[in-house]
Order: sequence, then C-alpha cells, then structure tokens
Amino acid sequence: MLIGSAVHSLDTKGRVVIPAKYRDDLGSIVFAFRSVDGCIRLYSYEQFQKVLSKLRESDVTQLSLRRKISGSAEQLSIDGQGRILLPELLRKKVGITEKIRMVGMIDWVELWNEDCYDDDDTMTAEEEKQAMAALGMS
Repeated sequence: MLIGSAVHSLDTKGRVVIPAKYRDDLGSIVFAFRSVDGCIRLYSYEQFQKVLSKLRESDVTQLSLRRKISGSAEQLSIDGQGRILLPELLRKKVGITEKIRMVGMIDWVELWNEDCYDDDDTMTAEEEKQAMAALGMS
C-alpha cells in the first residue's frame, strides 16, 4: 500500500531514491507523468494501465487531459540502489530542483518540490469533516 511520506534529495544526475516502503508496490518499472496538481505522479505498471484505460474511454472533451498525461508520461526503471532518473523536462515543469517530498496516495506516489508542498492548505477543517462523513469515516 502506497501511504505515508518521505523527503529525499535529487542527486547531481537527476536521480532520486524511491523509499523501500514504496518499491514493493511500485515494482521495478514505474510510469511518471506531470499532474494537473503541480507534481509528478508515479504509478506501477498495473495502476498506469488503469489510467490509460480510463483515458481511452474518455470522450472528446477530455482530449487536452489525454494529451497532457500521455504526452508527459515516461517509463522509468528503478535501479539496483532503488533510484529512478527523473527526466529533466518533468522536473522543470513541476519545479523540482533539490529536495523532493514523496507522498503515498494509496494507488500512486506524488513527487513534489519540498518547498512547494503544503498538506495543510488543501481543505478547510469543515471540508475535511464533510469529506470524511461522505466516506463514512466520521
């Protein structure tokens, strides 16, 4: 299960270590693309196939989303030291230069510029209560 968070540094070659707690679920090949949220999303092969399936089923109004996801997607290999090489274009698009906050999102992992990541500004306490109630978690 892809949960929790971690902070790692980008090395001079553009590589970052994927924490061991994520590697088992992600596998040795991951798929990365730029998210509309301003981060990079990492998916296992299986989860990425689900994303592609949803994109294939989308109607014409979703073409720009299809273009954004498929156009920025990269297949990456996790090396023997547990690192991936993040393509420079993806890093630039989301502003990753040094420290990366990795956030497990159950089905994928988000990679954020550590200076831009803020988990407290996404919803108010009331919105959080309503969302939890809608999920039957209140």
